[in-house]
Amino acid sequence: MAVDLQLLGKLAEGDTKKFIHGVIDSICEKEGTRFDECAKKLTLPEYSRLKSSVVEIVKRVSREGMDKKKLSETVSKLDIQQEIGLVIVECIWVRRDEIRGQLVRDASSLSHCNLVDYDWKTKMVLASDKLGSMQEPLLSLDLHLNEAGEKKTENIELSRDELTQLIASLEAANKVVLQLRT
Repeated sequence: MAVDLQLLGKLAEGDTKKFIHGVIDSICEKEGTRFDECAKKLTLPEYSRLKSSVVEIVKRVSREGMDKKKLSETVSKLDIQQEIGLVIVECIWVRRDEIRGQLVRDASSLSHCNLVDYDWKTKMVLASDKLGSMQEPLLSLDLHLNEAGEKKTENIELSRDELTQLIASLEAANKVVLQLRT
């Protein structure tokens, strides 16, 4: 990877920043750097290796949530020119929140259906066709989903027992997620 990152030395300093920001754009699902922008300085295999190395380092340091000092130390260990290392640190540091947000979105959208938002309201059922007087509270939960790019809303009504069971299931799922993080 460090050998491939040394290819950044073939680019002018302004082009190096532009290249790294272009790679970050591609990570963040925007239009990123294209080969034709670097064709005068890099061959296609060099461009591919360089781009994948920059993606790897950007994702690795962004996942770990490093402060600027630790980021600088990590990049300085890569056996690349100090000027190039400073450019990498600057580009990543400036866009760290955007990169981290995209990595979280990528991790959370592993399923074809994602929860976008939810709304809830409570209702009090006073009677039914079978009982004259019930006074049972219900929760009406609207789940706004994104399923394969299509927005969809699911409505669920839960009794007190069903709500308790749902909360217990969500807490158990949260514990599993927290265990996977460590």
